[in-house]
Amino acid sequence: MVFLSDRPTRLTELNWLAEVREFAPPLEPDSPIWMRKVHGTMDTAPISGERHPCCEICLILEGEGTEFIEAEEARFAPGDLLLIGPGVPHSVQIDQYPHHSLTLFFLPALLLELGPLGDGAIMLRRFTTRQTIGQRVLRLPSTYQSKFEKIMRQMWTDFQTRPFGWEMRLRASLTELVLTVMQWDRGQGEPDPNDQLHADWLKLEHALAYMRRHFAEPIYATDLARVTAMSETRLKNMFEQTLGMPWTRFLQGYRVRRAAAQLCMPGQNVTEVALSAGFQSMSHFIRVFRKFTGIAPSAYARKQHSIQAEHACSSANLLANHQEKGPAGFEPCFRHSR
Repeated sequence: MVFLSDRPTRLTELNWLAEVREFAPPLEPDSPIWMRKVHGTMDTAPISGERHPCCEICLILEGEGTEFIEAEEARFAPGDLLLIGPGVPHSVQIDQYPHHSLTLFFLPALLLELGPLGDGAIMLRRFTTRQTIGQRVLRLPSTYQSKFEKIMRQMWTDFQTRPFGWEMRLRASLTELVLTVMQWDRGQGEPDPNDQLHADWLKLEHALAYMRRHFAEPIYATDLARVTAMSETRLKNMFEQTLGMPWTRFLQGYRVRRAAAQLCMPGQNVTEVALSAGFQSMSHFIRVFRKFTGIAPSAYARKQHSIQAEHACSSANLLANHQEKGPAGFEPCFRHSR
């Protein structure tokens, strides 16, 4: 990997760490991917330092400057790729405007859906293990840069327009991006990530499997410590290091996801949904659900039912149009809907 320069940041230059803000992209279990586009000029406000509980992939499209990550710094230029893990403080100083970038944020658990003991775990480690800035700011060959830019721009278009199947396409594109990075890593002599899947990942799978089986019941740290055969302190550190979040937050997210799926179904009672998802009180359920989704459970249900009704109405209108005008009248509507 090639860089303009990279070095430890001098102590006098670490003042930005005191101004790092906690940034929480609007991610939720049902929408685990979010994107941000930045187009800055000399007249725009400077970009402040931040840290967040998710993973980040940022592609620099225009502009040059310095990226600060923890106690290190590196120069960046158009085409460079930034990989940031959960909880990692980072900031940027723009030297050459205009500055244009596309950033992809996603929940760490999203990659684990591909299999905690398989490719998903290996890909997640690319973001969560301790790394130097040389492993986080990548200067890729032009062929890789063109591929990444094409994928990221298409992802941004899908994220903005949200056509049918857009979330599935975002997930597929995310997988392609991470796999491409890891293929590049191996070509540069980086160790095979399969060699780094040590026993902690096996224990993590045991903990996740236990939570999936018993999410509707009270779960305590002692339960997970027992099934993983590790101390509660080690258990806490393992979740923080691998998923970037406490096990309690992962469990809350899983319960909210199960509850949200039920609330999408007609005729569901919110109290019964809360209890079936493992929440012991309505006040706790509402508070946690709102933290993950931004709205109350009842409002979420109404919104989903309204969307479903609109889709049903749209489908009925298309069908009526097809019956009245025949295939020739239906085809233009179908093209427009895509």
